[in-house]
Amino acid sequence: MPLLLPARGRSRGSGPRLPASGMTLVEALAVLTIVATGVAIAAPGITQLRASVAVRSAAGEVAAAFATARVYAIRQGVYVGVKYRKNGDRYEWTLYRDGNGNGIRTAEITRGIDRPVGIVYPWQRDDVRPGILSDTPVPDPSDPRRALDRLSDPIRFNGSDIASFSPVGESTPGSVYLWDGHDRMAVVRVYGRSAKIRTLFYRRGEAAWKP
Repeated sequence: MPLLLPARGRSRGSGPRLPASGMTLVEALAVLTIVATGVAIAAPGITQLRASVAVRSAAGEVAAAFATARVYAIRQGVYVGVKYRKNGDRYEWTLYRDGNGNGIRTAEITRGIDRPVGIVYPWQRDDVRPGILSDTPVPDPSDPRRALDRLSDPIRFNGSDIASFSPVGESTPGSVYLWDGHDRMAVVRVYGRSAKIRTLFYRRGEAAWKP
C-alpha cells in the first residue's frame, strides 16, 4: 500500500485556511468583527458630520442671497428686498425692487408695485428649512440667559419677513433661523447700518450659539 504523508508546510492543529489569503477561518472572522465594529463606531460621527454640513451650506445659501441683494441695491441705486416665498411646489428666496420709493412692502409686492428683479435662489432642499427647534428651549443668540421666543416666526426683520437693503448699503436688521428638523440650527443675522452678515450655529442642549 502507498504511504500517506502529511501535506508539506501544514502543522497539526492549525485549522482550515482560506486558500487566497492564507488566514485561518477564525482569523478572518476576527478581522470582519473588527471592521464591523469600526463601521458601527464611525456611523454616528458620519451622520453628525453630514447634518453639520447641511446646516452650514443652507446658511451659506441664505447669506449669498442677502449679499446679492445688497450689491444690486447699491449698483442700481434702489431699495431691494429679499423674501422667502412659495412658487408653485417649491420655495425660493426672491429679490424685489422698490417701485415707488418707499421701500419694499408685502402689500406692494402683492399689488405688483414692488416687482421681482429676476434673481431667485431656489430652495430645493428638504434637509434644512426656515424654522426653530420647538420641543426644547433654545437660547436667544443675543442673550443666552433668555430662551428664544416666537418659535413659529423664523424670519424676522423689524416685524416683517423681508430683508430690505438701501441704495447706500444699509439694511433692515433681522435674522433668519434655519432648522434641520432634528438637533441642529443656524441663524443668519443682518446688522442694520453696516449690513454685516453673521452666521451662528446651535445644537440641541448647548448653552449658547457658536460661530
